[in-house]
Amino acid sequence: MTTTFLHRFTVKPKHLDDYLPIWHEQRRLRAAHGFVTHRAFVETDAEPKVTWLYSHPDPEAGLRSLAEDAATDRLADRAAPHVFRNLKIRPVRVHRMTGATAESVAGRIAIMRRYAIVGAWPEFLEIWKRIVPVREKYGFRCLFAVADEPEDMFTWAFDFAGRWQDFPAAQRGYYRDPARVELRGVFDYMADYSIHPAEQILIPTE
Repeated sequence: MTTTFLHRFTVKPKHLDDYLPIWHEQRRLRAAHGFVTHRAFVETDAEPKVTWLYSHPDPEAGLRSLAEDAATDRLADRAAPHVFRNLKIRPVRVHRMTGATAESVAGRIAIMRRYAIVGAWPEFLEIWKRIVPVREKYGFRCLFAVADEPEDMFTWAFDFAGRWQDFPAAQRGYYRDPARVELRGVFDYMADYSIHPAEQILIPTE
């Protein structure tokens, strides 16, 4: 059964340009072992935080063959000077997944949102699924959404045509919409949340 993973870590300040070519090599190496990358983002308001979403039809076999490949350690050694050791990889349940093209990302910023969930997941998800079309009515396109229910973490992203400094003003109409006002109960299920601007990393067709 195919499993999707959320893979997150932080790149050291001023190291992103040097690290990204190595990341693409790591992505290609995983692809050679059956992993399919769906999305990748870099948060841009502090130290660059990478969110990488990929899947595998037989993850145990894929991870085993990846570990046995000598290139895995070689790339890890090359990456080590550029990244912090805060890597976290978790299996997640996918609720939305889209692709990215040069045309779809042009002129648009991604907004990464992470919620620490309390209470019942079904009730939270029922409200969130109603929120998405309201956001999209105001030009905020949902890019992906995944749930890590054992750790009570929900991660999703949407984009809009503008800059990070434009984001608060861009949201005003959305939050005043009566359809969104009636969904304020979503905060009953969020113990904490974070919001960050992010760039979408395009995945070459290879």
